[in-house]
Amino acid sequence: MKSRTIVLFSLMLFVSLNAYAQFPEDALRLAETGYGMSARSISMGNAMTGLSQGFDATFFNPAGLAQSRQSEVTMGLNFLGYSDNATYLGTNTSTSSTQTDLTSLGLIYPFPTTKGSFVISFGYNRGNDFNSALSFNGFNPYSSIIPSLYNSDTTLDIPYMLYLEDYNGNPLITDSVQQAGIEQRSGGINRWSASMGLDIAQDFSIGITLNLLSGSYSYTRTFTETDTRGIYNYSPLYFSSFVLKNTDNQDISGWNAKVGLLYRVRDMSGNTIARFGATVTFPSYYTITDNFNDKGWAYSTYYPSLSYAPYPGNNTYDVTTPIKLGIGASGGTSQLTLAADLEYADYSQLQFSNSNLPADFISSLNSQIKQEFRGALTLRGGVEFALTNPNYSLLVPYLRAGGEYIQSPYVNDGSNQAQKFLSGGVGVRIQNSISFDVAYQYGWWNTSSLEYSYYTGANKYVSQSTSNEKITNSNVVVTFKYDF
Repeated sequence: MKSRTIVLFSLMLFVSLNAYAQFPEDALRLAETGYGMSARSISMGNAMTGLSQGFDATFFNPAGLAQSRQSEVTMGLNFLGYSDNATYLGTNTSTSSTQTDLTSLGLIYPFPTTKGSFVISFGYNRGNDFNSALSFNGFNPYSSIIPSLYNSDTTLDIPYMLYLEDYNGNPLITDSVQQAGIEQRSGGINRWSASMGLDIAQDFSIGITLNLLSGSYSYTRTFTETDTRGIYNYSPLYFSSFVLKNTDNQDISGWNAKVGLLYRVRDMSGNTIARFGATVTFPSYYTITDNFNDKGWAYSTYYPSLSYAPYPGNNTYDVTTPIKLGIGASGGTSQLTLAADLEYADYSQLQFSNSNLPADFISSLNSQIKQEFRGALTLRGGVEFALTNPNYSLLVPYLRAGGEYIQSPYVNDGSNQAQKFLSGGVGVRIQNSISFDVAYQYGWWNTSSLEYSYYTGANKYVSQSTSNEKITNSNVVVTFKYDF
């Protein structure tokens, strides 16, 4: 989900951005699920809690591993496209970005048993992808970003060091400037998984997945203000433009676990006609090392080019994500399969801890999380149709379709801010050992980004500047699987 900076920050947060670079969205980003696992799962709307088997099960429901009777090697690639149409001060600007990743690489092995099943799995999955971009441009007659950058420590006060504030810290540029910005985000979370699934009774399986989590996040914003109307072209200021560049690079490590249950229903002939699954994804425990830096430039006829960068900042902290509960069911015939899932997570339980930052700062972040975030539901559904009967055919082509609805975790958001995905795909299975699948997923939702905001010393609201965005997302996934 696109990061958003919430308005309800205390004075300390706004005047200390050069010293601290943490926001509630840094925790939310780590709690999101990602786009999916394999071409088959994505094309069916990721409705896999009551359906998954093979390497898919390590991510969706490890109890599904117990259904595997052959060893399996699988590999997948995804090609992600992201488009952002932003409206800022009445002007629309579109930006796009692309990313190609190895989305999965896994091995499963079923141990010989006298009855039941015992299967283990090891592998890699690209969990979350942080790739996104935003551009905006418009004339702002109401405010400037410069007052929001004030810091009582003049070594951290970029406008003061660039002669854009007077000696008392009052901004010399307050409004009526052309504003433009470019934001780019990249990185993601990698899951290194070890899983186990086994039958503990006839048609009843349990499973567990342990994930080691690693990854990175990079953010760059270049914000420019220009005096296009000559309002500040007077002595001794002769202001022309101001450029602010913010960079943030995070190294991420952590772990989590997931347990699952799966029950299979058979007909009188012994064929499985339905499955019911349930999962508990335990909290993820992350440690973040954060390195950030700001730099400003001022241009005028008197000072053709001035630049100033406060010393780089670095913070470390832990993030704990909420528990996730999921249920799912699937059923059908030998050629037709229907599946549906429901997942719930209470994002107000996100928490920062163990930081080198001041305790009151961390406490304010956690308080804001509880005020602004809520529990959210994710609904998933999918259908798969085999064009030939898998029980009697050596070549089985598949058609698949699905959808996904992810409720926004923000308290005041509605259905327009929920992420909606539609997907479809095709696949072929040859001689019950080789599978090749392709999926296409399209998503859309609305969001907003607060570019800046500031308060007076009495905490009286002064100004904010927001980009309203319409996001579209496209994802092509290719998966190859070999059973032996």
